[in-house]
Amino acid sequence: MTINKYLQQISPEDLAYVKRYHHEIQPFRVLPSSTLEFDGQFNGGGETIFTEINLNEDHTIDDMFCTCGAGSLCVHLAAMMYDMVERDTIRLSELENK
Repeated sequence: MTINKYLQQISPEDLAYVKRYHHEIQPFRVLPSSTLEFDGQFNGGGETIFTEINLNEDHTIDDMFCTCGAGSLCVHLAAMMYDMVERDTIRLSELENK
């Protein structure tokens, strides 16, 4: 499944929460990656949370992980996906390979 499809499956209420969370954690940015392995770091409450999303060549999600322990698609991974869509990170990553 692609990042856009994951975000489309989130309820409107949950997506609104993800957008608010993304706004609150600024500055936050997922950097382009020539290997299609993307990392995120969230600081707050005295704890650092690390996330990772790995994509296949067809931009489907191969693996994703978050240290928050919530399991599945937590707010950290969703905020990371939202950031990647907003900043067009995948396309920028492809341009780095050229």
